Amino acid sequence: MNTEDIERILERYYSMDYHYESGRVLGSMYTAVPDIVLKAFLKFYQSNLGNPGLYPGTVEMERSVIGFLLKLASGKESYYGHILSGGTEANITALWAARNMGYRRVLMTGDAHFSLLKAANILNMPVKYIEMKNGVMDINALEKNCREKDIVVATAGTTSLGYIDPIEKISEICADKNAYLHVDAAFGGFVIPFLRELGYLNTKFGFDVPAVRSITIDPHKMGLAPYPAGGLVARENIFKHISVPAPYLTSGESETLLGTRQSGSVAAAYVAILYFGWNGYKDMVNECMNNSEYLKKRAEEEGFETEPFVMNIVNLRVSNTEHVKNELFKLGWAVSTNPSYGTLRIVVMPHVKPEIIDSFLIDLKKIVRRL
Repeated sequence: MNTEDIERILERYYSMDYHYESGRVLGSMYTAVPDIVLKAFLKFYQSNLGNPGLYPGTVEMERSVIGFLLKLASGKESYYGHILSGGTEANITALWAARNMGYRRVLMTGDAHFSLLKAANILNMPVKYIEMKNGVMDINALEKNCREKDIVVATAGTTSLGYIDPIEKISEICADKNAYLHVDAAFGGFVIPFLRELGYLNTKFGFDVPAVRSITIDPHKMGLAPYPAGGLVARENIFKHISVPAPYLTSGESETLLGTRQSGSVAAAYVAILYFGWNGYKDMVNECMNNSEYLKKRAEEEGFETEPFVMNIVNLRVSNTEHVKNELFKLGWAVSTNPSYGTLRIVVMPHVKPEIIDSFLIDLKKIVRRL
């Protein structure tokens, strides 16, 4: 086929998909990224950090991105990390390394990310669910159930409500019980540090909490890097515990889950950090929080109950949530639901502006009235 015909076919499929530029994708932790970031992605599309000796420039960029993630997580430059394919790979890798270090059972809440259940399944590790209180891990329940050589996974920014488990108190229990503490801050890692500076909260989630050993932080969420760009940072070299010989590679070994690592996303994450900088990300988080407050205010004015929110994830309480979601999809609104909470979940990413919120609430109110 000639290129013109192929482009027409691609355009037909492209038109079938949702796009963040429309502003109507309300349930995703992703947004459109700047052109210079996409340019970096394409420029380094050949890079493969699975064979790092061939790509020393990309290796340097990865280390710079890890340095920024460590700054977000209150870590030291000497700590360890890799840019991986996403939070799922990061969580699997953290549990894999911990298991190989002698830890055997996973403790987490029902609101922990589903990737942790995948990890436990792959690694053949038992899971113990810890009760929640007010949307976060119940410390008393953890104290009662935690034992030596457990892996406790705390979440800093739950997917459902955006809540933060009481990590400092969890740390005390883990230290006392000799348990491994992993923090899943896939979303919150690029939000919580700026919420602290903006005065919204004073919560620690990173390496300034003594027992925290490893942290998942995703640049492809609020870091505004394109997929796939997850991150895993660690206080110690946990990667050596999963390393396997790979004689034909320039490094002679492979210390990540994936062999071939699509590394254009590393260059893109690096450029996103250059483009926005610390203050740029802080301004973005501030705008998202202002828009979250606007959504809460306008929704309540229209008669909807809302759940309290900690970061830019707002939940609206509605009856028949799945039916309402399906009706919204028919009108071009991509939303998600929290069945256990009976809510519609809106992630207020940078593309979710006040005018989008107003338009969404008009359609939502019409649907609810019909019901």
